[in-house]
Amino acid sequence: MTSSMASLPLSGRRFLVTRTREQAGAFVSLLEAQGAEAICVPTIEIVPPVNWGPLDYQVRELEDVDVLILTSANGVAAFFERLFENEQYIGLLRDITVVAVGPKTAKALKEFAITANIVPADHCAEGIVAELLKGDIAGKKVLYPRAELARPYLVDKLREAGADIADPIAYRTLVPAENSDQIRQLLKSSALDAICFSSSSTFDNLVAMFGEELRELLGETRLFSIGPLTSKTIREHGYSVELEPAAWTLEALVEAMVNYYHQ
Repeated sequence: MTSSMASLPLSGRRFLVTRTREQAGAFVSLLEAQGAEAICVPTIEIVPPVNWGPLDYQVRELEDVDVLILTSANGVAAFFERLFENEQYIGLLRDITVVAVGPKTAKALKEFAITANIVPADHCAEGIVAELLKGDIAGKKVLYPRAELARPYLVDKLREAGADIADPIAYRTLVPAENSDQIRQLLKSSALDAICFSSSSTFDNLVAMFGEELRELLGETRLFSIGPLTSKTIREHGYSVELEPAAWTLEALVEAMVNYYHQ
């Protein structure tokens, strides 16, 4: 290690990132810029829905949509895959209010030259609902391509407000059981300072991998969370959250990690 690397605030720290390196590239770069070693072993695998039919139907009816809600980069990727597969005209999005749950989703939209009209300050379903209820959502056609296990909150609240909402499944999340041995060895050897979780599913799946064995495996390894919903999931499983940033972004999480170890 060079002297310049050794002087960085997270130098010598090792963190488990529970996404693939492809998905977590921005986060890994932020950690490495602070001197940390990021080890990517996903606890979540993104796969297509069992049937593309419901999403394809909604994509073909896009000219009738008033509001498009996207709540993850995975949702963005799936939506545009089907848009192009169905040879739908991307220009229709200019007449649609496009909602991105947060900066990462908005950035994913930018890759398709689409700028989100709404990015709520609270990067969650509650924030999206609050923003949309500032206007007249009653009678509006809303398209919400979602994860199979998405919370029903957004759909329920917008329907209560009178919206005509379609929520076809855009992707599913599975537990990549084949990664459990690698994670077990990292934890058994006390090789990690902390595990970083970017969604509730990433922790749910870690618990699914190890069950009660997880508590013993963790030892002194800390649990860092991207935001309150993920933290809530971790605590509901009976574990403690050591760190959660004030803002729900990767940049804020890395900044919080720097401050944590500096203190």
